[in-house]
Amino acid sequence: DFTVEYYYDNVIDITATVTGNGQLGNAIPHTPKPRDGYVLLTIVNENGVITDIPANNVVKYYYVKDYFDYTVEYYYDNLLDGTKTDTGNALFQSVINSYTDKNINGYKFDKTENFPLTISFNESLNIIKVYYIKDTFNYKIQYHYEDILFDDTKTETGSALFGSVISTYPDK
Repeated sequence: DFTVEYYYDNVIDITATVTGNGQLGNAIPHTPKPRDGYVLLTIVNENGVITDIPANNVVKYYYVKDYFDYTVEYYYDNLLDGTKTDTGNALFQSVINSYTDKNINGYKFDKTENFPLTISFNESLNIIKVYYIKDTFNYKIQYHYEDILFDDTKTETGSALFGSVISTYPDK
């Protein structure tokens, strides 16, 4: 008799275990059983042959989680600023729950997509998107006259998006 066992993060997968019997002195038949997100670490008794001692007729495959790349993209008014993109590398199924705030003057945080991120073996899915939009700011129009330096009763107030040009005002 022989046995082939498969371990993922040092935990045996009983459903993957293969048992059989063969002729004394023949190689123990075995094949890898990779899983998405895992990499083969080692094979114990890889070149084993069938003996009359069943405990010696065991091949063990050990797989561990692999590392995968991820990206954090930054958008301003829905336009990607590729100069601000960050990249990293993390263990399969780990959770990325932070990113660098890259807010710029005149903008405010809007939303994120795919955050927090659970690392996938499919690197095209490992993208966090951070969105910023133009902020709104208050402004004042003040009226000054020759004989009165400042007449606060005529002051107008308003608000506008960052970068807007205030080109009209009430005639007073």
